[in-house]
Amino acid sequence: MKILQATTARGWSGGTEQCLLLAKYMSRLEVKTDILCFRGTELERRARKEGIDVRYFPNTKKFSIREARELSKIVSQYDIVNTHISKAHWFVWLSTFFLRKRPKLIYTRRVPYPISKFSLISKYNIRTDAIVSVSPKIYETLKKVKLLRKKLYYIPSGVELERFNPELEGKLDRKEFGIPKNSLVLTNVGNFSEVKGHHILIPAFKRFRERYKNAYLLLVGRDTKSEGCFSLIKEFELEKFVIPLGFRSDVPDILRITDIFVFPSINEGIAGSLLQAMAMRKVVVASHVGGIRSYLKHMENGIAVEPRSVDSLYGGLLKAVENLKNEKLKEEARKTAEKFDIKRVTEETLKLYREILNG
Repeated sequence: MKILQATTARGWSGGTEQCLLLAKYMSRLEVKTDILCFRGTELERRARKEGIDVRYFPNTKKFSIREARELSKIVSQYDIVNTHISKAHWFVWLSTFFLRKRPKLIYTRRVPYPISKFSLISKYNIRTDAIVSVSPKIYETLKKVKLLRKKLYYIPSGVELERFNPELEGKLDRKEFGIPKNSLVLTNVGNFSEVKGHHILIPAFKRFRERYKNAYLLLVGRDTKSEGCFSLIKEFELEKFVIPLGFRSDVPDILRITDIFVFPSINEGIAGSLLQAMAMRKVVVASHVGGIRSYLKHMENGIAVEPRSVDSLYGGLLKAVENLKNEKLKEEARKTAEKFDIKRVTEETLKLYREILNG
């Protein structure tokens, strides 16, 4: 069995990471698994570092018949192509029309938004053998579409527990970010965008810091060093206390120096970075939205807050401070993350692949 994990995402994201992790852990199980992506991406760099073979999408803004024909030569070499973003599925789907014998196509749906009618009757209905939902919320949304029910499966995104292990020694110190030793450190991991809720987080942190003068906030993710992010921080006069770090590959080490993980997203498929923080036994404060609702239980394994609400987020942060020494809460967070072990997710995904191939 030869597998191709495909994404057209140029930046790093939760879906891109899952693409890499599936290839990495399937390769460990001696299942030949390659990655299909654009040249010059972070995914390509990390895949090569892991010893994973990389194939390339045509590096063009406009995908034409010629590019589809060229891509079909790559796709034809595999038994299964698993796409991880809509655009990648569109490209691969078009390429199969140039093949007499096509691979099985599986699309992993990672966002909780409705699918357009055109996509439903075309690329997800014809020549797509399975659609994997990464959260119960996405599964229930797609289940309402009669055309998709027979090809719909639920397999969550996975957490790499061996990396996000609280028992390992960290390589970072707070002083590297100019943070005093006895400070209270909050961290958010998410690309800077409206859906990730930074416009809720910054004013909530402003109020929080009026009460806790030793508090600092680390922002990790693509575009957190953008002009838009800096402007938001400046608007609330927090330049000395909110530290944008941009994209980082050392998230486990950053979480080790973190006291509270805060995640005020407006909507989420599964929220991999939240699960990673829970794996690190952190006190987490997160919006109770989308796929998060299926595993975040208020005051059992974290603190759930209302989305789009500065007041609710502020209250959640205060509650988090009260629970910094709540070891049961932290242990339950870790146990929750263990249910999403990437090794288990990989095995479930391979089981689906074999079922599709033998079907």
